Amino acid sequence: MEQRTDSADEVDSCDRILPLLSESGDRRLVTEWIEGHPSYKPVDLKSSIEDTAFDVCILDTGAFQEHLPALRAKKSAASPVVLPYLLLLDESDSNIIDVDGGDLAENVVTESIDEIVTMPIQQAELHWRLAALLRLREQSLTLRQRERNLERQVDFLEKAQDIADVGAWEYDVRTNESTLTEEVYHIHDFPADRELTPEESIEHYHPDDQETIREAFRGAVEENKSYDVELRLITAEGDQRWVRTRGEPQQEDGEVVRIRGTVQDITDRKERERELRHVNQAVNASEHAIFITDTDGTITYANPAFEELTGFTRQEAIGETPAILDSGEMPEGYFEEFWETILSGETWEEEVINRRKNRETYTAHQTVAPIADDGDIEAFVAVQSDITERKQREQRLQRQSRAIAEAPVGITISNPDLEDNPLIYVNDAFVEMTGYPRKEVLGENCRFLQGENTDSERVARIREAIDDERPITIELRNYRKDGTEFWNHLEIAPVTNDEGEVLNYVGFQQDVTERRQHLQQLETIDRVLRHNLRNDMNVIRGRAELIHSKTSGEVAQSAANIIDTSDGLLETAEKERVITKILVEDSVEMEITLKPVLQNIVSTVESDYAEATIRVECPRGVTVRATERLEEALIELVENGIIHDNSGVPEVSITVTRSDGATHIEIADTGPQIPEVEQNIFEENAEQTPVYHRSGLGLWLVKLIITRSGGTTTINENTPTGNIVRITFQQ
Repeated sequence: MEQRTDSADEVDSCDRILPLLSESGDRRLVTEWIEGHPSYKPVDLKSSIEDTAFDVCILDTGAFQEHLPALRAKKSAASPVVLPYLLLLDESDSNIIDVDGGDLAENVVTESIDEIVTMPIQQAELHWRLAALLRLREQSLTLRQRERNLERQVDFLEKAQDIADVGAWEYDVRTNESTLTEEVYHIHDFPADRELTPEESIEHYHPDDQETIREAFRGAVEENKSYDVELRLITAEGDQRWVRTRGEPQQEDGEVVRIRGTVQDITDRKERERELRHVNQAVNASEHAIFITDTDGTITYANPAFEELTGFTRQEAIGETPAILDSGEMPEGYFEEFWETILSGETWEEEVINRRKNRETYTAHQTVAPIADDGDIEAFVAVQSDITERKQREQRLQRQSRAIAEAPVGITISNPDLEDNPLIYVNDAFVEMTGYPRKEVLGENCRFLQGENTDSERVARIREAIDDERPITIELRNYRKDGTEFWNHLEIAPVTNDEGEVLNYVGFQQDVTERRQHLQQLETIDRVLRHNLRNDMNVIRGRAELIHSKTSGEVAQSAANIIDTSDGLLETAEKERVITKILVEDSVEMEITLKPVLQNIVSTVESDYAEATIRVECPRGVTVRATERLEEALIELVENGIIHDNSGVPEVSITVTRSDGATHIEIADTGPQIPEVEQNIFEENAEQTPVYHRSGLGLWLVKLIITRSGGTTTINENTPTGNIVRITFQQ
């Protein structure tokens, strides 16, 4: 034997024999024989039977009587391993053994003694009897080892089942009986004494999965097919679980006799897979660029948004490092601090300027976080949001804010969501113009600039415009902090969001006191000049009429020319008066319905020019917001087209259309082309030159009225001849 155990003691390859004989002579002879045998080794009795390790004990009647309790205890402790005892019995003691003054019962001998031989005995017989007993012991040791291995395997299996949530089952095809482990009952939420047939088990699967498991089990029984499927199970408690169930057919003589299988609760795994799918879908669908690197910085994953943001495909990026995005524009030490941060396990969140594949730069808000397992960093995940447009807007806003702050005109911003629409911002020019410190005006309504001579009607127009959430331009007499008056050219406009909701009102304020004084002077001079010019021209015209009536020929013609020139000068003076009045007065915008205005124009002009044909095409209800002098500008254009038409039958058409939120008024005539020098009047930077004659002054009047109404004017050629003057209001 290679190795045996007795109470966990290790021994060598020789069998240990304990010669427990009361007769010293017999003990000596047996010990000598044992020592001379190559397979045996004698063992001396130690302090007790319990402390002595041996494989076989040879004893006589005296030793048996003396050590019976200890021998029985030793044999019982070794069970189920056989510890054989060989009793040497003298012929004189063969019928009865007296123990403790009584008879030794037969069962005592049979329970304790494994072999009884009668003395004397031959050495050969003693050897084969010992060999038989040792074989019996060896068989028991082997069996015990197998039992222990089996117990260990069963224990391992039970623990593995508990850990992996795996239950085992067997179905006997011939008897229609099933054997289930405890874990199977646990997975089904069944009591342990519940009998479960295959069909009953199938009925506890999800209705949509029952046909799958039923077909798989049928294939195992009838076609010897193994199966391995993942399905949904409805437990006895009504809970849904995901299980992986396997079945292996077992055959005897070519016939399937049983199915052995397992069922494993994989609900947690399925949930993790579902969460992982959701995370993967979210990452792939994210608008943010996401990429993952290993601890060396090599890119191992990039989502579609990364491809869109950087221009690098996933295949191009994987295996590279983020250095492919390096723009070279980050400050020195940026990346050193970056790596120091993330390698320490902390999250990095900063802006970075990167470069796309096409070499364009972009600014990103980047967050990089370590991915750790049990404290060890395994990878890094980076999330980038493209903030290039936001940064550009911020830069524009900074420039605009600086421009507003440093603008030479007063600028204010108010908040209509707060009570009384108070000021929330004023620039330096406003402070300088009004004399009010910024801290005194913020939080106040701008009416503190009004005073005794402020026109209440103009204030009401401002209030009405704000109530209507529309812009307004007006000139108003205001007062500085020190009480001095100044004329304020005020422009107020609503600031709206994408939904059209008013967020703020912005006001532009300019001191035009000096200009107002100049206009008043101009008005005075205009009044004096027109009065003198009109009186003098009336005298000249009267004299010319007298000469024309009393003469003929060349003198009469010259007098007629003087009369025409006088009329032209008086007409020019009248237009100059209107222009001067417009320049001096405040422009007041109003909602004007075009169709009745155009109909009134036709009636007025046709009464003066009966030979002319005027056509109007205007949908009902079309309105524009313009000054009340819009009708004067339209009459000027219509009459201009009639007066300069030498055909004798002038035609003018007025057409109103709307497109893309704009209203267009087109006045088309059939007369000669308006000279280029006069067309240039409508150019934005047109300059006055001495070549402009009195018809050009009329076009200046048109431009002034349309501009003050917020419109624009263009002139194009008509077909086959004539002009098309187009007025556009973007409202």
